[in-house]
Amino acid sequence: MSLFPSDLPFFSLLQYAPRGTSELSRKSRDVVHAIKTDANRKVQGQTVNVIAHAARRAAEAMVSGDVLAPCFGPDVLLVPMPRSSLQKPGALWPSLVICEALMAQGLGGGIDPCLRRSVPVGKAAIAASGGRPDPVDHDESVVVERESLLVPERLTIVDDVITRGSSFVGVFPKVAEAFPGIPISCFALMRTISEGDIDTILDPVRGIITSEDGKRLRRRP
Repeated sequence: MSLFPSDLPFFSLLQYAPRGTSELSRKSRDVVHAIKTDANRKVQGQTVNVIAHAARRAAEAMVSGDVLAPCFGPDVLLVPMPRSSLQKPGALWPSLVICEALMAQGLGGGIDPCLRRSVPVGKAAIAASGGRPDPVDHDESVVVERESLLVPERLTIVDDVITRGSSFVGVFPKVAEAFPGIPISCFALMRTISEGDIDTILDPVRGIITSEDGKRLRRRP
């Protein structure tokens, strides 16, 4: 078993409330579905691809502030998080689509889909409270197959949604081993707010995932 980080920083752009009852909370759940299915939605009267639109907002956030600066730039290699299931040829890979959209906005210098799921794990979004995959599950089910031996200056692991942060904590040691000495960031396009409603969907933040050897995870915010 890998040695998991006890304090792992992460960054995210959007937030959603799975249990919220307000109109905005319900809209945030629709945004999550659109991200996971690479769908289009109407934004301010115009039909846009939600992932591409979010990538544009990430680029705007980079211009207006430095919260996301550790994640992006022309010297950053973007590494998509694998799906919970085994990837089938031609099947949608949301994290890879996000990486491609970020690249289109000049937020990355390259993409390496080097993380591959060797065995499937349960979906965190639909699992019961005690049945979500933990870091050990992710560590034991993911392998690294680098497509290039080029050494990037920086690297960012990209996921679609962060819940507790198990996937980031679980894959981080293997990515660090495959890219020794390279600064690694973790970016999720959207994060879950477990209780209550939200007052905005766009909310770029830097947070922290704490754990005790991959157990008792706590994510803030």
